[in-house]
Formats: sequence, structure tokens, C-alpha cells
Amino acid sequence: MPGESRGDVPAAVPLQIALQASGASLTNSHTPAACAECKKPSTIVCGGCWQLGFCARDHQLSGWEKHRPKCRPWRIGCSSELGRFMVATRDIAAGELLLEDQPLLLGPKMITEPVCLGCYRPVNGDYQCQSCGFPLCGPQCEDTDDHEAECKAVRDSGIPVKVSVFGEINSMYECITPVRILALRDDAPSVWNKLMTLESNSDMRDGTEVAAITQQTVVDIIHDRLRLEQFDTEIIEKVLGIIDTNGFEIRLPDSSILGVYATASMLEHDCVTNTHRTFDADLNLVVRAAIPIKRGDHLTSCYTDPLTTTATRQEHLRSSKYFICRCKRCVDPTELKTYVSALICADCVKKQAEEESKKKSAAQGKQAGGRASRGKPGGVMSRINQIQSTSKGDQSSSKEGGAESSEEPGPWIVPQDPLSPSSNWKCLSCGYPTTDDYPDRITEVVAEEAEELEASSATVAQCEAFLEKWNHLFHQDHAIFINIKYALLHLYGSEDGYELDDLSPIHLARKEELCRQVLKIADVLVPGISRLRGSVLYELYQALYYKAQALFTVGAATSEQARRIAMDAMTALKECARILSYEPEVQPEGQLGLEAKDEIKKLQQWIKEEGWKF
Repeated sequence: MPGESRGDVPAAVPLQIALQASGASLTNSHTPAACAECKKPSTIVCGGCWQLGFCARDHQLSGWEKHRPKCRPWRIGCSSELGRFMVATRDIAAGELLLEDQPLLLGPKMITEPVCLGCYRPVNGDYQCQSCGFPLCGPQCEDTDDHEAECKAVRDSGIPVKVSVFGEINSMYECITPVRILALRDDAPSVWNKLMTLESNSDMRDGTEVAAITQQTVVDIIHDRLRLEQFDTEIIEKVLGIIDTNGFEIRLPDSSILGVYATASMLEHDCVTNTHRTFDADLNLVVRAAIPIKRGDHLTSCYTDPLTTTATRQEHLRSSKYFICRCKRCVDPTELKTYVSALICADCVKKQAEEESKKKSAAQGKQAGGRASRGKPGGVMSRINQIQSTSKGDQSSSKEGGAESSEEPGPWIVPQDPLSPSSNWKCLSCGYPTTDDYPDRITEVVAEEAEELEASSATVAQCEAFLEKWNHLFHQDHAIFINIKYALLHLYGSEDGYELDDLSPIHLARKEELCRQVLKIADVLVPGISRLRGSVLYELYQALYYKAQALFTVGAATSEQARRIAMDAMTALKECARILSYEPEVQPEGQLGLEAKDEIKKLQQWIKEEGWKF
């Protein structure tokens, strides 16, 4: 950008350039017409935010210390439909820092197994707080600030807590975080006031099943058990709505907790988000651009699991966030051509098989009249080539705007109205509709089986058997399959008998195939900087690296071919390291990112000296 850069002061941008970029004029622009320092007409704007004007560079420099805390590449907007939201005030590069937000409050999740209320590690009951009876790690956690509110409430009630069941969900913890927020009204009024400005969706929450449950597990406990009668039902329900609407789950090494953040709560929901969030060592929420963001775009975050079907996401958002998502992905029956909700039309598949059989018979008839053709090579290389050709097909179909780009619609059954729980489904190829709830029922059955499989420490054989069992009913990129494949690609290389050093070329090709299939969907649904893409890219690097060695060793690849595969491994590894460099080192992904950086050096040296010499 034009302008002299001095220290950490952003460059200056000519006012006319800023106005032209936004298509605005001085009368309708968000950029002040007057200099922030002297009130003379602005000639430049701050290049960091494109929002504050100055008459000259000198005044931008002199006003920097005052402007620094407010300099950010976004502004807050407001509408009746969205409430408050964030809008980019300039083009933002992927990886650029958007905000760092301190928590207003931390606490255990509403649905959790017993954890220490001082440090949030899982507990087994060996030590209890001497004042309230809640299980803790030890005496060092009794006097923590986090534990004070509920400890005082129980202590004042005169009835100590007795927790006897550990290692599973315990409803006694549902009231902890609400009690901590309520205590702020007297103990920290400024924080309380900030929390009360957050959206609670109380009117939409009222009368729901969630409200009925928390009436018993939270409201009644606060009134009858803890005797905190100074808080009426209305304010408790508002607090519960604020937690539901604005709470962020924070992953810790041994558990997950809940945090409420003032600024980050304004991130708008989208099922394909353009931001990436992490938590630093102090549990501040750090938000970066996951992909390049254009000036005027809203900053978004996904409030639900992106690797689920539209029906699952909508149900979660309706029941916990109290709104219906109408993002581009949700209103598209194909989910941006990823087909993660799609079933297979058996009639169309049968017709296609019959047509292919006829074509094959005709071709064989022609061959019989002429010279006998040579058969395709069999054995290991035949299977590897088959897998590789499938993977290449997956890659070639991954284009902007969707994971599949075939002009002809496939035999995929999708909902006609994705936002309606009672929508009819129809085949995109033959148009045949389903008028019953079969798609929902079969998806629910298979999803339950998948959940049981993942919860039981599934093996390679079990995951492969699951995919084989249901592949005639679901699109190969269905959300259920993608989650199983994500687990499976890690098992190839870690399970006993399937360690990386022991994987055959066929198993390595299968691992590569799984990585590319998951990446194809991740590139569309969680694009750019995401933990999913980073972790899968590392597994792809491993598959390619060991594949290069294996194929060269058995003579199935020339030195040049093996070297090319190794270079592909390097490309995947570098992208993995770049993506995971934004993860905190205390998290597993952060550690994996550090490992990837170290692996880059080793791989470069290996390719140069120990690889294939010419």
C-alpha cells in the first residue's frame, strides 16, 4: 500500500482509493471525512482498518497510540434479521489476525462428566472441596477464582454436595456455569453488564424441550437446592439463553469446557465459515481469516459440526441456537455438489449397470471377431493402478463451487426442500420422488451404527466392512462415510498390524485414496486454514512418502517416478505445516504442526542425499 511504514503503524491509503474500493462516496462511506487528529478534510485512511481518516501521514503517526486498540479490518453492523455482525472493511488475507478476545467467563460444559471446578481435569472423587463437597484435583484448586461462586452458593445453603458417579455425564454440573454468571451481578457488575448485552433468544427458547429440561436441572436447583431466591426465573432463563447462544466449546488436553466471549459472539453463523478460531494458553479466543475475505463480506463462524448432513445441522441449530440456517450450503440440495446428504437411487444404478453390460457385451463381440486383446496386468500393480485412477478421478472433480462437477446429474437422491424436516426427496437423474420418510429413517439407522463403531475403538477391518456394507445406499462422500473414512485413514499407519513400516503398497494406496477423498470434501466445506485439512494433509504426506519407498523397493516405480511421489509428499507436508502453524502448541494439532516443520527438513535432506540419485 502507498505510504511510509513506520514501526507497527499501518501504511496510509489514499482516501479516493478507499472510496473507490468500496464503491462509496464521502456522504455514504464509513470512512470519516475529517482527520481524526485535527478535523481537517481527510486525504488518507489507515491501511489497517480503512475506517479512520487523516489529513496527512504525520497525523496518522501521531494518532497511532490512540487508534491502535481500535484498529481492525472489520466493523460492526446490525440488522433486524441478523442482529449484530462483523463486516470486513478491507480485503483480508488468509491467516490474518482478526481479533483476540478475552473470556468474560469460563465454566464446565452444561453436559459433562465430573471435572475439577478449579482446573477442569477429570476427577475420580479422591479429593473433595472442604467447603462445598464438589470433587477437585486437590487442595490447590479449592481457592481458585473460578470455583468461588458455586462453592459459596453450596456453602451458604448448608447442604454439601455429594458426587458418587464418575466417568459419565452428571447432571449436577448443569447449574455451575449459570451460577457463576449470576454471581457476577454483585461481584463484577461491569462484566455482568457486558454479558447482559449478548443475544439470549429467550423468546424462541421458551417452550422448547431444552427449556423444560433446564427448568428441572438448573432453575429448580438454583431456587430449591441452593436457595438463591434473589434471582427470579426470568433472569435465570435469560442467562441460560446467553450460554446456549454465545458459548464456545474450548478443548483442553483432558476435557472440554465452555467460554463466553463478548466480541467473538458477534461472528455470524455459516455452514462454510471464512474464519478459523483457536484458543491461546490463557484461553483467549483467537480468530483468523481461514480464506481470503473480500471487503464487504461478513465474517462467519460455524456453530455446528460442518461434517454432518443438512438435516443434522439444522436440527442442532434449531434446538440449541434457536434459528434456521439459510446459508448457500443449506439451501442447496447437493450441499455445494458435495452430496454429503445424498442417497443412491437403486433404479438408476440398475439401469446404468444394464447399459454398461450391454456395451461390454458388444465390445467383447467385436473383439472376438478380431485379434485377441492382451489382458490387463494383474497383481499388486493392478490394484494400485485401480486405486490411483479412482483418486485421480476424485481430484479432477474437485473444482471451485463443489466437489463434483459432472454435467450429468448422478443417481443421487436429495431433499427437495433441505430446510424442511418433512421434505420429500427425489433422484436428480430420473426425478423419481420419495413420499415417505425412508431417507431420514435409513440415515438415522446407519448414523447410529457409525456412532457405535467410532465409540468402540474401531479397527481397520470394522471400518472397511462398514463402508462395504452400506456403499450401495449412500453417496461415497456422504457425511457418515466421510467421518468413518477420517478415522480409517488414521488407522492405516497406527493400528497394530497396520503400522506405517508394515503397510503394503496396496494399503498405502488405500490410505492415500482415503486422504484425497476426505480432502476433496474438506476443501469445499472447511476450506483454507482448518484443523481437519491440516491433520489429513499430514496423513497424506505419510502415505506418499512410504508409498514412494515401497514402490521403488519392489521395482514398481522408476527412480524418477518415486522422486515425483516424494515431492508430492513434500507439497502436502509444507501445506500441513503452514495450516497447523496457527494452532497453539498446547493442542495436539499444534504439536503436529511442529512435527511437520521438523519433518520438512528431514524430507528435504532425504530427497537430496538418501533418496534416488541420478
